[in-house]
Amino acid sequence: MSKKNRYIDLHCHPALKPFGKSFDSSKTRKRNSPNRMRKNSIYHRKGVTPLRKKINNLLTLTKFTQADLTSVHRGELRILVVSLYPLEKKMVMDRDGVSGFGKLLRNLTTGIGLKRIEHLQKMKDYFTDLEDEYHFYEALDNIPVTVDRKKVRYKMVSAFKEIEEWEEDDIPTVFIIISIEGCHVFNTGLQLAGREKADPVEVLANIEKVKKWRYPPFFVGLAHHFENELCGHAKSMGGLVASVLKQKVDETKGITPLGTKVIDALLETDRGPQIFIDLKHMNVTSRYAYYEYIKERYNSSIPFIVSHGAVNGINNPIDNNRVDPSFNDATINFYDDEVFRIARSGGIFGIQLDERRIAHKKVMGLLAGRNKSAKLIWLQIEHMATYLDLLGLDAWNIQCLGTDFDGIIDPLPGFWTAKDLDKLPKFLEDHANDFLSSERGLQLKPKNKLTAKKIVAKFMFDNAQTFLKKHF
Repeated sequence: MSKKNRYIDLHCHPALKPFGKSFDSSKTRKRNSPNRMRKNSIYHRKGVTPLRKKINNLLTLTKFTQADLTSVHRGELRILVVSLYPLEKKMVMDRDGVSGFGKLLRNLTTGIGLKRIEHLQKMKDYFTDLEDEYHFYEALDNIPVTVDRKKVRYKMVSAFKEIEEWEEDDIPTVFIIISIEGCHVFNTGLQLAGREKADPVEVLANIEKVKKWRYPPFFVGLAHHFENELCGHAKSMGGLVASVLKQKVDETKGITPLGTKVIDALLETDRGPQIFIDLKHMNVTSRYAYYEYIKERYNSSIPFIVSHGAVNGINNPIDNNRVDPSFNDATINFYDDEVFRIARSGGIFGIQLDERRIAHKKVMGLLAGRNKSAKLIWLQIEHMATYLDLLGLDAWNIQCLGTDFDGIIDPLPGFWTAKDLDKLPKFLEDHANDFLSSERGLQLKPKNKLTAKKIVAKFMFDNAQTFLKKHF
């Protein structure tokens, strides 16, 4: 593997906006253009201007692209786990329909285009949309395109060994691993499409179809933003987005009987590769039900995955004692007890570069520059490490990048897009050195006293590579 492109992102959405924009014209619909100047190209970059920064700071709306493949190449990312996400019907409509102004608001919050919103409003079938987005990636798989006057490409892979066996040439290559955000994609939660109840036979058949893809997903999220008949989901929206989309949450709802069938269908290996479950967006009740189910049904042999998340600094759902007031204490974020479970399972935790997730609302808006933003990322890494060290476990093995770029997030100032990620290690190393020389750092157990450079290398690349090599 080359010395460059040494970063891995466990969760991002390069196709969400260009796939959406492809619906602007019947000639470009569902087509991934090799011309990066076209809005329906996965390489199309909409830059970060001073005005767009101000809009983001004031309204938390991201009016630029973050994970477009041009920015990814410029930021020297090596491996992307991309998330397929057919938007839920409730992202674009409610039971009474949506006015023209409502469509504009939804386009403002998602950035996918009015024609795409109109298509989603009429759509009766999530699974067909899932297949369309998957084929959007396939269209330019292993095809060189011109960026910055040189040829670049991305290559979809179905196993990590394909990356290891790749023969380097003069064309920089980004490797693409598929994931899915939300099991509604198998056709559940379609009440707004006139389907009051999911058909278990259809749902399980769709899972079998996905397992037969040339590039099947590595993991899928059981939940996302809205009710999907499978499990309870966590509150994930705030601000303008929440006022527009009117998300409803039942924190007491756990995993349903159909949800259990879906879990088993994904994890079984008789009819295709094992597909892991991403814990993100499940509510607390469902997450803890899942931990217990894996313990009883699979003898704790399944690694727990958080593709993009943050810690809330609380020991467990019953204990309200917060360690660090700078953390966001929302229940969509993870408890220390869950960090322990993830580490014990040999799992992985992608830290999300979303200001609303990794920072308490009192901290939001006070950030200025990369150093302060990097400090918030570091505090997440450090908190997990000191807790795991206290329990006698390896402290630095589960943390990695899970940016959620282009996933309708509020990015951290200074790390607006994938292009900026090559600047992150330097700032993290500075914060790591400060910690290692502090009293807390000096109290680490000998096995966890790594150098700052090694800790940051594990976060940016090594931990995710180790996990992928073992499980993908």
